[in-house]
Amino acid sequence: MPKIPIIIDCDPGVDDAYAIMLAHSFPGFDIRAITPVAGNVEYQHTTRNALDLADMLGIETRVAKGADRPLIIELQTAGEIHGGNGMAGYTLPMAKRDYDPMKAWDVMYEEAKKFPGELEIIAVGPLTNVAIAIMKYSDLKDYVKRIVIMGGSATVGNHSQYGEFNIWVDPHAAEIVFHSGIPVTMFGLNATRQSALTSEEMYEMEQPDTSVRGLIAGINHYVFGLRDGKDWGGTITLHDAITVAYLMDESFAQTKPAYVTCEYTGKNTYGQTVCDFKGLCGKAPNVEVAMVTNRDLFKQMLASMLEFYKN
Repeated sequence: MPKIPIIIDCDPGVDDAYAIMLAHSFPGFDIRAITPVAGNVEYQHTTRNALDLADMLGIETRVAKGADRPLIIELQTAGEIHGGNGMAGYTLPMAKRDYDPMKAWDVMYEEAKKFPGELEIIAVGPLTNVAIAIMKYSDLKDYVKRIVIMGGSATVGNHSQYGEFNIWVDPHAAEIVFHSGIPVTMFGLNATRQSALTSEEMYEMEQPDTSVRGLIAGINHYVFGLRDGKDWGGTITLHDAITVAYLMDESFAQTKPAYVTCEYTGKNTYGQTVCDFKGLCGKAPNVEVAMVTNRDLFKQMLASMLEFYKN
C-alpha cells in the first residue's frame, strides 16, 4: 500500500513530541517535512525541539523554520504547561544536522507539488505557517489533499471560555485556513478530551526499555508533579497525537460537517471556533469536525509505538 505523504506543522510542545513519535512509528506515513512554528513556547525553543527530536528519533526529513510570531497579534505562549523549553524541562540531544535552507511555507508548497492531490498537512500548533503558505501560493489548494488540525472546539475552550489555545494564539491564521478551499478536518477539545490518559497509564509507558523512555519519564515527572516518590495523579490529553491517530486509522474518530468560522473580535468569544452544524448561516460546510474519538484504539496505537522504539 502506498504511504501517505505528510507534513507535520507543530510547536513542540509535550503533545507535539508524542505526535511526532507516533507518526514516525507508523509505517503508512512518508514524513516529508516537519515545520515548527512559535506557539506552546517561543520560536527558538520550538524550532530547536523539532530538529533535535527528529534527529534523536532518526527521522530523515526536512525540518524547516516557520513563523516566529502570529500574523497580526503578539505571541502568547503556554510555557507553564510545557515547561520553559517546551519539553517539560527534558533536554534533547543536540542534532548533528541543520535546518532546511527554505522556510516552512516554501517547503509546504514544494512538497505539495511533488505529490499533487496526495499530501496531507497535520497542523497541531497555531496555523501561522499554513496560513502564510496559503496566502503566498494561491494554487496551493490544487495540490494539498487535506489539512488535519488540532485546534478549536465545538464546545468550550481551554485558554478562555471558548478559545482553544492553538486557535487563540493566531485566530486570523485559523480563519484563513478554514476558508482556503482546502478540505479541513478539525480535532477540537470536545473530541480530544475523550481520549485523555490517566497518570497511571502514562507511567506505564515509561516502563518498557525504549529509546524514548527518558523523554516520556521527563514529561511525566513534569506534568504529574512526581514528588517524594508519590504520584499526585491527574490526567493528560495528548491532543496532537490524537490528531495523528486519525490519519493512521480514520475509524478512530467520527466527524460531522459544519460551517466553521473563527471569532477574533468578541470580548468574551475571542478565539472561538463557531461551528454551524445545521446550516443556519446559509453557508455550505467547510470543515469536518471531530465529534467522537476511540480511547481504546488510541491506547493500542501508543502500545504499538512503544514496540517500535524498543531497544
